Amino acid sequence: MTLAVVTPWLDCLELTSGFWDAVDGADEVLVVDQGSTPPLTNAAIRLEENVGYNRANNLGLQAATSDAVLFCNNDVVKTGPWLDGIREAVRPGVLVGAEFNPGHHAAVDGRPVPYLSGWCLAGMRADLLASGGWDEGFEEPAYYGDNDLCARARAVGMRLVHVPCALTHLGNYTTRRVDVSAVSARNRTRYEQRVRALRTPIAA
Repeated sequence: MTLAVVTPWLDCLELTSGFWDAVDGADEVLVVDQGSTPPLTNAAIRLEENVGYNRANNLGLQAATSDAVLFCNNDVVKTGPWLDGIREAVRPGVLVGAEFNPGHHAAVDGRPVPYLSGWCLAGMRADLLASGGWDEGFEEPAYYGDNDLCARARAVGMRLVHVPCALTHLGNYTTRRVDVSAVSARNRTRYEQRVRALRTPIAA
């Protein structure tokens, strides 16, 4: 099975070395440069402006030619082999990720809604396209986009599969200096409305 890595990127050139070391072995690496200064030299898709995390992920998903697509943040550091574990776990009807969350903090109407964190999240390209990909209606930074993607997948019978990875996520590296509380609250409202509409099951 072939595997493409899709990564939105804006500036933060200091992350380049660790990222490319981490994704070595992927069949495709589709970095979507959203107007970095200076432009990234290895970007597969170069945009003039920041179109947002979810839109950039969808552009990479559409451009990929591999069987499966792994959405991977740029703020990752490899601590050992990991890509083959993702590749072996991906199959039709599942989403695969490095970090599984029981969903208590993202509970809707008192019930947890499990999800896989979007910083390392993979699925079959056909399944992801059929689901509509990432919801571009979430405001930037697109918190709750991964919750939403997983909720929609589970609503049509897909399973979430956790694959422990030798990969360190630096965590909110590109947004840590920004106050995101208001945007996060609005995105949570959108996510909650989606879950209620889908009647997403509790079990992962």
